[in-house]
Order: sequence, then C-alpha cells, then structure tokens
Amino acid sequence: MRQLIIDTETSGLDFDKDRIIEVGCLELIEGIFTGNKFHQYYKPDEIEISSESEKIHGLSNKFLAEFPTFEDEIEEFMAFVGDSQLIMHNAQFDITMINNALKRSGINKINPDSTICTLEIAKKKFPGSKNNLNALCRRFGISLENREKHGALTDSFLLLQVYNELLGGRQQTLSLKLQSKEKQLRRLFNKENNEFVCAKISSEEEKSHEEMLKSLHKNIWQNFDK
Repeated sequence: MRQLIIDTETSGLDFDKDRIIEVGCLELIEGIFTGNKFHQYYKPDEIEISSESEKIHGLSNKFLAEFPTFEDEIEEFMAFVGDSQLIMHNAQFDITMINNALKRSGINKINPDSTICTLEIAKKKFPGSKNNLNALCRRFGISLENREKHGALTDSFLLLQVYNELLGGRQQTLSLKLQSKEKQLRRLFNKENNEFVCAKISSEEEKSHEEMLKSLHKNIWQNFDK
C-alpha cells in the first residue's frame, strides 16, 4: 500500500483567497519510508503573504517571486500523489487548500474521506491535551532541533515520526519490517517444489568475492588456536 505524508505552508488561513506556497511529501510503502520525496516552493500569484503566516514559516513574497504558482505545477504534484492514501496533521485545512487549487485548475478534487488525519487520532488518544505537532513531538521525545520555523518538508519528516508513534512506535516499525522481509522470502520460495530459489550473482559480484577470499591470509578460526 502506498501512502504519502503531506504538509503544506500557505500565504494565510483564508480558504478562498490564500494560496499554497510550499508542499512537502514523503512516500511510504507498507508503512515504511522509501526515501522518495516531493518538495517544492510556489509563489502565491498576486496574493500578499500575511505577516502572521510569514512569522510562522519565514517565507516571503520576495523569496518566492521566481517560483511558479501551485496551479502552474499542480499536474506534477498530482502525478506524484496518484491514488495514494494521504496522511496529514489537521487534514481538513490541507485538503481544503489543495482541493480549492484543484477546482481553480479544473481538476477533480481529492476525496477528504480517503485521508488520515493525525490530529484527529491524537485527540482521541490524548483527549484534553495539546495535540499540535510541537506538543506531540515533545510527548514522544522527537527532536525539534531543526525546526526553527514551520517548513513543509521538515514538518513532514516530524509527522512521519509522530504517525509512527501514534500507531505503536518502534514495535509497529519492527512489525512492518518483519512483514516486508516475509514478503521477500515468499518471492524467493518456490511453492511447487517446496524449496527456496537460489539467487544468481553477477560476474562482478563473483570476482569481488574471490578477491576478498584471496586477501584473507589465514582462516579466521586459526585465531582461536593461539
């Protein structure tokens, strides 16, 4: 299953007037980060970034002036998204901003019901507590050292760790890794003959192995004879 951790930064909080000015996405396959990511800045067209928002993310109209608008590059973004399940903190805000941009571009909206909201999960898990990203990071002992201001990609990496903790933390990660290993073994196992398929090595790998053996002047176990 392909999922995406997504975070956005915007020019303000007005759904109709304001624009997306930064997007960060991390790809998960079977719950494990693949290393594949999407990150882009966008100018807010003719919209002036509010002073309150600039204080939060540090992005100014001057800095963003040379970038395309989100609507200009929205097809590239949607190509990366595909039919993946989206994971967001305060998903209602992010998905509304994205869907408004899709509407302006004449592209079908993303179904809000197909998203996972980590804020809602946290509210149920820790009722009555602060559940913003900073508070959850502190709760789970996740370092905020690199978060001087909000940033879509930085916050996506933090949200990845928070999401993992909300699902059970290290035990969940271990379980997913074991499932991944099990799938790899299934691909190597020949069900018809009830035996494992031997993996073939390349000539370069064989040569490298032979050179490694030659470099061993004596067998390792001889060290124990002294």
